[in-house]
Amino acid sequence: MNMGRKLLTTVLTIICFTLVASIISMNESYSFDFYIIAYLVYATPLITLIGLPLSLLLDYLLSRIQFVHHVLYLITRILGYACAGVLGMYIYYLLMGAGEEILNFKESIVLTLFGVLAAIIFVLIDMGLERLLKVRKRKK
Repeated sequence: MNMGRKLLTTVLTIICFTLVASIISMNESYSFDFYIIAYLVYATPLITLIGLPLSLLLDYLLSRIQFVHHVLYLITRILGYACAGVLGMYIYYLLMGAGEEILNFKESIVLTLFGVLAAIIFVLIDMGLERLLKVRKRKK
């Protein structure tokens, strides 16, 4: 497992997620700059302290499974990360003391979808960096 790649993936995910989420959230009341700062402040610890460990755990679990087809591996990896995004947001809710509000689907769905978005961005960046490093390694 390449920890340097995972740390770079984390930094790039924070940047990309902040930009994408800010574009999605932007409205007439608050400017793009406000959302950039807000998502940067709230997403950085979540992605670093919850997302990165879940990513390491998921990659470890996936490395223990022998996949027949590479496409099946990619689909499983993406879906696994999406589930980790949901799990990560619920861990966050519990840490923030959400209590029974965690069961209120209407209240938690938006932030949960942002967790899934961050996880999908994470896995796509990670797969891209992994592929880039393999190509670079072959050229040497």
